[in-house]
Amino acid sequence: MLFDLIISRLENALPHAAEINPKVSKRGVDWHLEHCLKIINAICQTAAESKPADYKPKFTLTKYYILWTGKIPRGKAPSPKLFNNKETIDVSTLPGRLEEVKVSLTLLSGLNPKQHFRHPFFGDLKLSEAKKFIVIHTSHHLNIIDDILKC
Repeated sequence: MLFDLIISRLENALPHAAEINPKVSKRGVDWHLEHCLKIINAICQTAAESKPADYKPKFTLTKYYILWTGKIPRGKAPSPKLFNNKETIDVSTLPGRLEEVKVSLTLLSGLNPKQHFRHPFFGDLKLSEAKKFIVIHTSHHLNIIDDILKC
């Protein structure tokens, strides 16, 4: 399945939630994990609740660059305030959030292709783009986690 690898990588990172390396990221592994889990759940929920008739594609060079290359440049875009927790992360909640993500991702398979997620910078991402963005965004943060743990 499309999401199996990222789920596996998220599960493997959970035991390292307390790790931090300011040379790599101002945020610790816990923050990156929570951020990813919140984003995935939000995308899935928003897509499931969206109305296909409301889908309005928007061309942005950045959106197509990221979807085409599969990469998000580090440190170039701020996290939306809703997903940028600056408080202490309760790592005991992360396994439960991961289980929620697993359920949320299964919802996507039954949706209309025009159901969508409205990204704050890219505009509407149709279902296929939203799925791809989940993988790209999560992989971006998992790569940061890998770099935190290497040092």
